[in-house]
Amino acid sequence: MIHPLFEHKWHLFLLAIACLFMGVLQAVLLYPLVSVSIYYLLLDGLIFSFLLGILSIPLWLVIRFVNFTQLSTIQRWINSIALCLLTLSTWLGAGWLLLYICIPIELFSLLLPTIPLRIMSGILLYIIVVQRYIMLVEIYRIVEEEQKQDAIAEKIEQAANFTAADSIELIDRIAVKVGQKIHVIAINDIQYLQAEGDYVMIHTTEGRYLKEQTMKYFEQHLPQNKFVRVHRSCIVNVEIISRVELYEKQNYLLHLQNGQKIKASTNGYKLLKKTLSL
Repeated sequence: MIHPLFEHKWHLFLLAIACLFMGVLQAVLLYPLVSVSIYYLLLDGLIFSFLLGILSIPLWLVIRFVNFTQLSTIQRWINSIALCLLTLSTWLGAGWLLLYICIPIELFSLLLPTIPLRIMSGILLYIIVVQRYIMLVEIYRIVEEEQKQDAIAEKIEQAANFTAADSIELIDRIAVKVGQKIHVIAINDIQYLQAEGDYVMIHTTEGRYLKEQTMKYFEQHLPQNKFVRVHRSCIVNVEIISRVELYEKQNYLLHLQNGQKIKASTNGYKLLKKTLSL
């Protein structure tokens, strides 16, 4: 499971901006309370804010993979308090150590009375981060359940398709009526097919055509060595795929030769690998 901060580069950028803001805010709040120059107060604030940002990374791993719900209420409280104390003590200990190294000793002693204020602010920030992580864990759980259900549905549908595959006649062209005209599309001209409710949108080298048919029909009647159902709503011509890359957790993104991008499910990617003999 990828850490939320590393899913997108801008997440790290936002974290850096938030740490910078908290550091400056701390310096502004402490300036009237202690006789220390604003330069050292800014250094102080940046040290503690960026340390908290760094500690939030392993904190996610604990919340994501340790299931506290299986414990009793008392054990959950004890573990939650212990995790909070461990995080805050690590944060404060490392922060004061770096501060002791970076500033003159006489200024360091002037900052010691601010410890209670730092503890209160640390507890508040800890609660905010933990609540955010708990919300993300719940979202990931729902997404994983949906992916499992989609995978089961695809496996059942694929099993039914494979059972009847030997008795199905493959097609080499598709007739589509547009107004008063009938277009005959050769399967070699098809780039991909996409579900549109009770219809299927056929994307070709010349344009798009709407056909009153089901995705299951095309999955069964198109050559399986050339067309792969990479998603419940999409069948793609493997000959126009230029590259495949990982897209968020267990999903994949197909880059087509025409510049378009198509998402592929985990099972769809497995079928694609089998078809391409990868």
